[in-house]
Amino acid sequence: MGQPWRVSRCYVRSMTLSPGNTGAPSVVGLCLHQPRSRVPLEPFWMQFLRGAEDVLADRGRTLLLKVVADPDEEVATLRRWHETGQVVGVIVADLASGGDERLELLREIGMPAVVMAQPLLAPGFATMSTDNASSMREAVEFLASAGHRIIGRVTGPKEFMHTLVRDDAFDAAGVRLGIETVSVTSDYTSIGGAEATAELLARSDRPTALIFDNDLMALAGLEVVHAAGLTVPDDVAILAWDDSVHCQLASPPLSALMHDLLAYGAETAMVLLDVLDGVPNPSRVAEQPRLVVRASTLPVPEPRLPNTPDVHLQG
Repeated sequence: MGQPWRVSRCYVRSMTLSPGNTGAPSVVGLCLHQPRSRVPLEPFWMQFLRGAEDVLADRGRTLLLKVVADPDEEVATLRRWHETGQVVGVIVADLASGGDERLELLREIGMPAVVMAQPLLAPGFATMSTDNASSMREAVEFLASAGHRIIGRVTGPKEFMHTLVRDDAFDAAGVRLGIETVSVTSDYTSIGGAEATAELLARSDRPTALIFDNDLMALAGLEVVHAAGLTVPDDVAILAWDDSVHCQLASPPLSALMHDLLAYGAETAMVLLDVLDGVPNPSRVAEQPRLVVRASTLPVPEPRLPNTPDVHLQG
């Protein structure tokens, strides 16, 4: 796979022409809006892009990725790609809550697309969906079963629909299990994750477990917990939404919801290729993330009676 290079916050895979060298585009596009503090891309996207690009390369197509600063610029980019014929189709990620102008534009111009969202949120489009609600319920149930009665969460931006889906599932699980849940909104960055963690730790009813909506924020949160003189998992358990090598190498290693991001990217690209080929009902559902338990989420110790000897777990 060719490595990307950077041009004015635009990441480009080397572009090819369709068979016959006619000059017709064989490029598919992905435009993301992220604040400057989130560039370079987080590990989620790097793995996703590798998987997508491998599938596209096998079909003689390449990927054009552009990172912009705001949603308006993203819409303008999609329109420009259509007007210039630069791409034959697009991947739409991070569906906006409260209506998404990109979908309105794509319907207007008729550009082939795959939307990374639940089908009900993108009617009329092929979708690549994942069940965020079930994964969040599993995470909360796991921590509650370990004895945690106050669980905090550092969320992604509220402008994204998947954040709201996770919010609803997080709070509903807390109500059903009879535990307290509290969330602080952040932005997927290390700095934002650290600030949100500090806010949660400053509460008089400090959570004994924290869920982070991505690995970068979880790793930053781990540092904040340590800096506060607390230990993981004895004082605070930590669970990351996305797994990464950084979670695995952290001290202690972080429990995480593990996605096969290479497969996720590959299947998303396959859906778009099916759209371009006119395949009926091309939408797919991603494999459910798997909860990987590591040392950051040991059970909450039960109070010991006087003169009860310590018991040490090995392994």
